[in-house]
Amino acid sequence: MLRKELEKNLKDIKEDVNQEIPKYLEEGIILNQINRKVQNELQKEFNIQQDFELNFRSIFLEFILNLQKQKMIQKQIFNPPKSISDLFLGSYFYLEDVPKINRHPILKQIIDHINMRINNYFQHHISTLHQLIDQQKLIDSQSTRSSQIDIEIDSNQIIPDEQQQKQQKQESELIDLAKFKNPTEEQLNCPYCVCKKINQIAQKSLAFRCAICKNYFHSSCLRIEKPKKVFVCPECIIIGMDPLHELQESILDPIIFQSLEGRANQFISKFQLKKGLPSEHLIEIRSIKIDGQFQDISWPDLGDLQLNGKKIQEFRPLAHNSSLKKRKDEKLELKLEQGQVNLLTIREQNQTPELKAYRINQGIPYMLGIFQVRIYKLSEFIKKIKMDQNCLLGIEQSKKFIQLSILQNQFDEVKMESIKVSLDCVYDLNQIQTPARGNICEHIQCFSLENLVTMMKNVTPRKWKCPICKQMILGLQIDAYQMCILTIIKQFNLKINEVSFNQFGEVENPELRELLQQQESILPDSTRSNNNRIIQLEQISQRILKISNQVVAGSQIKQQKSHPPLLPEPKPIKKIGNSFSDAILID
Repeated sequence: MLRKELEKNLKDIKEDVNQEIPKYLEEGIILNQINRKVQNELQKEFNIQQDFELNFRSIFLEFILNLQKQKMIQKQIFNPPKSISDLFLGSYFYLEDVPKINRHPILKQIIDHINMRINNYFQHHISTLHQLIDQQKLIDSQSTRSSQIDIEIDSNQIIPDEQQQKQQKQESELIDLAKFKNPTEEQLNCPYCVCKKINQIAQKSLAFRCAICKNYFHSSCLRIEKPKKVFVCPECIIIGMDPLHELQESILDPIIFQSLEGRANQFISKFQLKKGLPSEHLIEIRSIKIDGQFQDISWPDLGDLQLNGKKIQEFRPLAHNSSLKKRKDEKLELKLEQGQVNLLTIREQNQTPELKAYRINQGIPYMLGIFQVRIYKLSEFIKKIKMDQNCLLGIEQSKKFIQLSILQNQFDEVKMESIKVSLDCVYDLNQIQTPARGNICEHIQCFSLENLVTMMKNVTPRKWKCPICKQMILGLQIDAYQMCILTIIKQFNLKINEVSFNQFGEVENPELRELLQQQESILPDSTRSNNNRIIQLEQISQRILKISNQVVAGSQIKQQKSHPPLLPEPKPIKKIGNSFSDAILID
């Protein structure tokens, strides 16, 4: 009975992966990067008689699926899968020995992209896979079929003194990396939460620690229904949501506008521009909805925004039958005069019977702020990120990041000896120029900084999300280790488009490793190692140490209720950096 349940779950996952393959292929085929000569070669190779762009996708998809079926038959891989090994071996496309693909580098790049996206799929479903591994251990701990996954069966074995000392040293290093501190009484009072901004008393609920500012916020106030892997508070999001428009100064610190259910509503606030603006600066007003998501700019569904009695923006709701999931709201630019006292008014209109055909949600709080921002040109921004030491992940830190990623999988009972990383960018499948990732992303894989920034520059509205894990990007991180690898590959004209790292964070390729050691010896200290706070190291270390992220607050918090502390000063505008998240249960 248990085996049937396992096989059914494996079959469901395999079918999900199969349904995603055409989409992954579509992403991987960048036809405008294929010159006419290569198109002609591929037309002859695959016998495409008519429109290449129209037919190549379907023909190539059928080709690789047939090859995959043949490989599975040759290697006796069951389909539907009967084991975790069948699932993995039958999902990836191992086609390195196929002449047609080897003759055309673009085809290999497409296959690599598909495999990378399949790997991302498995990473997003890692908890489910762990459950299936546990099931398989119960069913057949001594499988006669070969497996690419080694499962630790006996976790209670006696550890020799030497190994025990090694584990104690490792645990000490992890504790140092985790940088975990218990919250203070002041932090437990959630002084920056939404409820404090509108003078409400929050009910007992979980409180989450913001990954950026390290302050705590009631989940009920933010309408968060379940814990997030990485929690970032609305204020830090509204500050860092567009790195190309870097905040220089707060004109009106983030405040709460409380929408009212079924009633007309008006919000008024005064502010003043105290000094003039440089030519590359402007004034922006930003607003996000406190609905548990708060990742994008959002304005009230129905109403308008006025500045000094003049309407500057009208808000109209989407119709119920609209194909859009969400209205495409944007930041708004304000034209202000130095020294003038300004009156900002947001009017929310009441929903009338004739508006029933429209999507109107009321009774939801919004956070808005007015900021002086610097607008970067594309080349200026890329240069700034590359030169900023705060955006650099040093070589030693990068190696530690790789070690922890492998170690994390071992603690999760999936033993890994190495991690393979592609040196091609997910955007265009060409070699990465400047290897970068978001500062709260946990994958070793990088994308090209230049490609990301170019993509974001041309998107409206601008939503900074990682192309690999879809996490918000509130800051960027340059990987010095992978940058050094790419530099050596270009310098010595090496034919390498992917690299494997062992459990010590070292490159497995002997030739490349030797060249790296020579290069590292002449690099500046700041490139080899720096003192930046790296969120990934903290997150993974805490996870491995199994540090509890929930704690019950008792009488101390109740005493604070009878003598509520004064509200703190508004949080200073800060540069978005690395961070981590906790959750606690408080009054």
